[in-house]
Amino acid sequence: MPAKIWTPRSRGEPLTAAELETLGRRDHVTLLPNRLQFIDDFADLDRGGALLVMVTMAEAKHYNEVLRALGHAFCDDLVRVCRDRLLDLLGDGALFHVSVLSFAFVITGAATDRTPHLIEQIGRAFAAPLDVQEVPIKTHIGIGLLPLAKFGDTAEALRAALTAGHDSRRRPEGWAWYDHRSDEAHQRAFRLLADLPDALRHSRGLSLAFQPRIGLADGAVVGAEALLRWNHPELGPISPGEFVPLAEQTALIGPLTDWVIGKALETAGDLKRDGTPLRVSINASPANLSEPEFDARLLSRCAVAGIQPEQFELEFTEGMLAGNPERTMAQLERLRGAGIEVAIDDFGSGFANLSYLTTIPADVLKIDQSFVRGLGVQRGSDFLMRQIVEMARGLDFRVCVEGVETAEAYGFLKDLGCDEAQGYYMARPMSADALTDWLAAR
Repeated sequence: MPAKIWTPRSRGEPLTAAELETLGRRDHVTLLPNRLQFIDDFADLDRGGALLVMVTMAEAKHYNEVLRALGHAFCDDLVRVCRDRLLDLLGDGALFHVSVLSFAFVITGAATDRTPHLIEQIGRAFAAPLDVQEVPIKTHIGIGLLPLAKFGDTAEALRAALTAGHDSRRRPEGWAWYDHRSDEAHQRAFRLLADLPDALRHSRGLSLAFQPRIGLADGAVVGAEALLRWNHPELGPISPGEFVPLAEQTALIGPLTDWVIGKALETAGDLKRDGTPLRVSINASPANLSEPEFDARLLSRCAVAGIQPEQFELEFTEGMLAGNPERTMAQLERLRGAGIEVAIDDFGSGFANLSYLTTIPADVLKIDQSFVRGLGVQRGSDFLMRQIVEMARGLDFRVCVEGVETAEAYGFLKDLGCDEAQGYYMARPMSADALTDWLAAR
C-alpha cells in the first residue's frame, strides 16, 4: 500500500491578507512584536543617543538540552516566563521577541541615564533559576548593549547586539558593550568556515608541511609530523590553531581530516618509492575518533595507497577522551593492533588525569614544548622533565620531546635518555618536496 501524507480534516477558514500581515509581525509563542516589526518600527528612529539592548536568555546548546529533555511545550513556557520577567521591568509595549532566544528593546534620550541601573536589575532578575512548570531552570542570560548611532541598518544592528550579548557571558559584569574587534573576530571565523569547503574541494591554499623527528641516540630520522597549513587567497596565512578548532565545531572536521590523511599517505608513498620510507604522523581530532568506522576507513586508505600501517602514526591530545571515551579507546586499540602507532600529543599542556596513562592504547608520549622552553631557565623545569621521562619509561612509552630549539636542550634531553626530539634545532617544517631533498642530503 503506498505511503500517504496525513492532512487534517479541517483547517478552518483561510486567513485574510490583513490577518496574515498581523501574524507575520507577531511571535506566535510570546505574542510580542517580532524582528520584522522591530525593523519597521525603528526605521525612522532618531538614533542619536539611542541604545539597543539585546537580552539572550540562554546559550543555544543549553536550550537544546532542555528541549530534548523536556519538550517543546516546556520550552515555550520557558520563553514566556522570560518574557514576563522582562515586561515586569520594562512595562508593556517596550519589548520585541527578535529570535527564539533573544529579546530586544531600545532606550532613548534622557532614559539612557538609567541604563546601568536597569541592566543590573535585569541581571538580578535572572540570577536565580526560573520556575517553569515547577522545574527550576538556570538561564545564564547574555546582555549586549549597542549605541544605535553606529549602525544605519537595523538588521545589522540586531546582529551586532547579539554578538555583544555573546561576549557578555565571558565578562564578570554579565553584560557587554558592542566591541568592533570582537565582532570582526566573529565575522572572520564565519568567513573561514564559509571558505573552507571550497579550499577542500580544490585544495586551494591548503597544504601540508612536514617536520622531521630525530632519534636522539644516533641522530637518525625516525619520522615526520604532517602539519596543516592554509594560505587563504585574501586573508593570507591562517594558523591551524585558528581554523581547526572552528572546523571541529562543525561537520567540516571529517572532510578536513580526510584531506590531511590523503595528502599524508601520498607523501608517504612517494618517500617509499624514492627508497626513503618514513613513518608519517597526523593529528586527529576528538571528533574523528568519535566517528563510527574511522579506524576501518583509515586502514583501508593505507591499503589502497600501498602503505604499511607501520608507516603511519596517529597523534591525539589529552582532551581526545572527553567526547566518546569508549569508542575512542576501542578504535585506538584496533588501529594499534593493526600496526599503526599511536602518540599522545602535547602532553602536559593541560590538566590531565594521569591515571588514564595506565590504560590508554598508545606507543609514544610527546612532551609539550612548554617544558623545553624552561629548561635551565625556569625553576623546576629540569626536575619536571626528569619526572615525566621517568614516568613514561615506567609505562613503556617512547618519549618524544617537541620544540627543541637549542643545542643545550638537545644535549640535555639526549643525556636524559629521551628517545626522539622534534624542533627547529634539527629541522623546520618543510614541504614534501623539500623533505625529499633534505633526506637525500643526509
